[in-house]
Amino acid sequence: MLRWPTLGAVSVVAGTVSIVALRWWTTRGNVPPDVPVLLAGVLAALAVLVLVLGLRVRRAVADARVDDPVGAARVLALGQAAAVTAAIHVGYLLAQLAMTLPRLTAPEPREQLLRVVLALLAAGALGVAGMVTQWFCRVPDDGDEGQGRDDEDDAAAA
Repeated sequence: MLRWPTLGAVSVVAGTVSIVALRWWTTRGNVPPDVPVLLAGVLAALAVLVLVLGLRVRRAVADARVDDPVGAARVLALGQAAAVTAAIHVGYLLAQLAMTLPRLTAPEPREQLLRVVLALLAAGALGVAGMVTQWFCRVPDDGDEGQGRDDEDDAAAA
């Protein structure tokens, strides 16, 4: 099960690697790469897709009619992959933000800042959608098996 601290660690590692690479790139006389507006749209569309697929699995689990357990496992893997992808994007985009903030007096970095913030919001939405989808794919514990174990524990204690 993927947890939030794991995603935070992935973001920190991706951000650290990205800031080192971006600083190296700019010290060679190059301009940092632009963040396209399309990135925010793609990340947001993926967030919606992952959430819709997760909702389908949640409904099937709630109704106790999971017809395709392999498909549900694939949706779980998709949700986890989406969350990790979002964490990597958040790290990279925070590095881009750190490179953009000192140059805000010029017009181009201000436009870059807007694109980075939009992409950060979309990456955050993808991460949340992935984690929510992972939660949607949880199968509740079977109450009958738990009852039997409690009875056995009570009998052993007596």
